[in-house]
Amino acid sequence: MARDRLLLRTDRAALRLTEAITRVPDGHVSDEDFSAAAAVLTADQISAVAWPATVMNAFNRVAVTSRYPVGS
Repeated sequence: MARDRLLLRTDRAALRLTEAITRVPDGHVSDEDFSAAAAVLTADQISAVAWPATVMNAFNRVAVTSRYPVGS
């Protein structure tokens, strides 16, 4: 797929891990998803992906729970 050539392997690994973290309520970050990230990303890079993804998901959950109006 041409779109895949626009992203580096590290980009794809980071996006896959972010998606897995976002979908944690559906289960957990699978060994397969984590291993795919660990095969391409360093421990520091995994942390740099995991922390912002976790924080943003937390903010989103608070906003949804509090029924914060989005947009105007």
